[in-house]
Amino acid sequence: MQISWNILSKYRNELYGFSILWIILFHGLNVKNSSLCKELEVLRGFIKPGNCGVEIFLFLSGMCLYYSFKNNEKVVQFYIKRLKRILIPFFIINGIYWYYICIIEDNNILQFIKNITFYSFWFEGNKLVWFIALILPLYLFYPILFKFIIDNKKLNRLNYIICLCVLTYILCYLFKKFDYQWYKGIEIALTRIPVFLLGCYCGVLAYENKIINSSIKGISLIIIIFGVGYFYLHPIGLVKTFRMPYLLLGPSIAIWFAICLEVINTPPINTNLSKCGRLSLELYLSHVVLEKVFSSSILLGNSAVANFNKYLIFVLCGAFAISIVVYYLEKLILGK
Repeated sequence: MQISWNILSKYRNELYGFSILWIILFHGLNVKNSSLCKELEVLRGFIKPGNCGVEIFLFLSGMCLYYSFKNNEKVVQFYIKRLKRILIPFFIINGIYWYYICIIEDNNILQFIKNITFYSFWFEGNKLVWFIALILPLYLFYPILFKFIIDNKKLNRLNYIICLCVLTYILCYLFKKFDYQWYKGIEIALTRIPVFLLGCYCGVLAYENKIINSSIKGISLIIIIFGVGYFYLHPIGLVKTFRMPYLLLGPSIAIWFAICLEVINTPPINTNLSKCGRLSLELYLSHVVLEKVFSSSILLGNSAVANFNKYLIFVLCGAFAISIVVYYLEKLILGK
């Protein structure tokens, strides 16, 4: 059965939906004194590498930008569209949260400005919405990447992308040596740049409907089997390894999850994952706030299993409720 790279574009909303749910589950296990019940302990190996869902996010983001820019190469319109999509839900959800925490509770306007401008992430290690602090500069950089590498058929584009990935890891190494404490606060973003670059290249393959050859399918399946198995058996120092294990694991999971959706074709699963995918940004922004609220609330008790269950109810229900409201507010603001 021949499968093209375009399958990733076809099922992008489902992949976004799967990724955000995976990330939310992962964060649940990282809440203080939280654990799975015995019946669900078998899922630990699946949930444990759940932050790899961010790699899928970034991989798909890089891929989809090629479609967006190819269909409309006007840079200003590209920037306006992307900034609206990111900043409107960001200001509604996180702006309100930080306004309450920084100004109403602490009367600290300066900290509010630092948070809302991402200064607190890049220079103080506040990781609440590090993903947005990373994706915005990547969007700003993309038109340059598109013009000189991604859409330049005279070049061996894959080689240039690999060189950029290697350069990113070299810079990460140098930053780590230069100021480890500062690097430790931002490595969660910097080490994710290569998977975005890889997605940018795969966007070309998807747009041109190139076939995913058998060797790529086989290698990616092996990466998934050994990758998830390794994470289940061994904790891995992601800071030490520059998160390189996730560079191939994230795209591999995206490829095979899309193949499964194509082959199995279960409409209820596809439809519900797609709905989650359309709200994935809002779900991400709201769930990290709710996770922080939950971690410091009276809901957190002594039972680790109960804490995980309460986290799922509080965060999932709350995140979906907030996301739906914000989604319609966005439509109202944009006049759609």
